[in-house]
Amino acid sequence: MSVRTSIAAVATALAATALGLPAASAEPAIPLNGDQEAAAADPDGHGFFTYSIDGTTFCWRLTWQGIEPATAAHVHLAPRHVAGPVLIPLAITSSPSAGCTTISADLAAGITADPKAYYVNIHNATFPAGAIRGQLK
Repeated sequence: MSVRTSIAAVATALAATALGLPAASAEPAIPLNGDQEAAAADPDGHGFFTYSIDGTTFCWRLTWQGIEPATAAHVHLAPRHVAGPVLIPLAITSSPSAGCTTISADLAAGITADPKAYYVNIHNATFPAGAIRGQLK
């Protein structure tokens, strides 16, 4: 690693610390596609989801393309290819969308302990049960 790269890495870490960003904000993007849905879904759509949890604050960013206009997005509880209940509604308008919301301490602990037990999906008029989906990690 060069000195320039090392300095840049340290500067980035210091900036993140100074801004109070949680370590989870560095999580890799979660891919979304129709193949992960429990029912028929959009074969052409795809997207990415990132999230962080800081106490009971759940922050997220969602991008998508290749689907008809999105009508809703949520975080659900269920294993891969199984539909589950909505736990966190995500306020979306267009791609990209982002926001923060308050969740219960129990839900924050559950997602942190076992993120793969949860998924995010985007719904639209053609695929009201979900157009694209991605399991959290």
